[in-house]
Amino acid sequence: ASNFADNVVSRAVLKDTAETVYPHGNVSSSVTLNHENGHYQTATTTGAVTLAFSNFPTSGTLGRIILDINVASTAHTITIPSAVIVADNVTGGDGSSDLITVTNSGRYLYEFMTPDGGTTVLMHQLGKLYT
Repeated sequence: ASNFADNVVSRAVLKDTAETVYPHGNVSSSVTLNHENGHYQTATTTGAVTLAFSNFPTSGTLGRIILDINVASTAHTITIPSAVIVADNVTGGDGSSDLITVTNSGRYLYEFMTPDGGTTVLMHQLGKLYT
């Protein structure tokens, strides 16, 4: 594996690339989405979940994580850090609290992005409910 040590690669043409999928498995309680584990992370809830983030890149670069989460029960709420700004397309998020309460159990995809090292994290939902 190559480690570019955060150096800029420019004027590259990429073809047939892939991203790592990091499986958190069955989760409840606290779950840390570590940017160094890859941009696509999966989980299945077995209870209420509280999300945290770690190792976002420094300010001035974009850090991004997609969380593919199977919410097994509508009783399994998702608490997000206060740094997260929730878009109006997030099912079960009203933008006024740190709590996401989905209306249907199932598979949801959320994208979290930060241009400032995690000081502000933007959250939106990709699609609706995947069944």
